[in-house]
Amino acid sequence: MIRESLNAWRNVTEQLVHILDEREEGKRDAIIAQIEELLNQRDFLQPSIQEPFTEEEKTFGQALLSLEKILQAKLKVYMKDIRIDISDQQKKKVSVHAYMDPYNQVFRDGTFYDKKK
Repeated sequence: MIRESLNAWRNVTEQLVHILDEREEGKRDAIIAQIEELLNQRDFLQPSIQEPFTEEEKTFGQALLSLEKILQAKLKVYMKDIRIDISDQQKKKVSVHAYMDPYNQVFRDGTFYDKKK
């Protein structure tokens, strides 16, 4: 007999894995909110998963560990995508400012510096 908390943990983890496959940028805020909610559910379930485990629960736990590795890999990829998007937005912001004020980097003391070597 497998404990209900272990089954609930597996269900939440499977939901997380499924949600992390969604890559649509327009839904990113909603997806992040769902991820946070599911991670909070896992935090709530974690204290109820304590030893002793039966043999059936041990084999079930091995399957959970492989699912957990998949989840961790997908979370890393998702975080990397978010970081890339943030850095792209920052680059766009800098280029927009450079376009709007192209003389911002010009030396104003009346001297000319030749940057060619």
